[in-house]
Amino acid sequence: MGRRLIGLVILVMASSVAVVLAASNIITLNHTATVVAGATLGVTDIGATPPTSCPIAPTSYGPGPASIAWNTIPAGSTAKHYVCVINTGSAPDTITISGNPPTGYGTITSPQSSTILAAGGTLAIELDWVVPATATLGPVPAFSTTIT
Repeated sequence: MGRRLIGLVILVMASSVAVVLAASNIITLNHTATVVAGATLGVTDIGATPPTSCPIAPTSYGPGPASIAWNTIPAGSTAKHYVCVINTGSAPDTITISGNPPTGYGTITSPQSSTILAAGGTLAIELDWVVPATATLGPVPAFSTTIT
């Protein structure tokens, strides 16, 4: 009986040592952070003529949406339109243009896509609408693009 008791005590002690060793491999990480607003974009419509500069007053910009009238575009051509964007937030923003006209009416791209707009900065954005020669003639159904 004594040997069994000693064997049990040794087993319990070995298990306790294993638990202590396992517990010593735990690392605690304490985190701190501050959450801020980040980038906040505003837009103003400039028109078909490229601007020499964008307005710097935040009151010149709205949150969107902005309505763009492309007017008459010949099939098989590229039309250009300009907007200015301001970043009134506290973080930079990588400009992304997404959304296209309905199927058959081409694509809208921008040379400013992937440009980094600093906090407090403004940027003139050229929108290039490539209308295929095969586009259906007449009014184009309404569509949206986004700048983020």
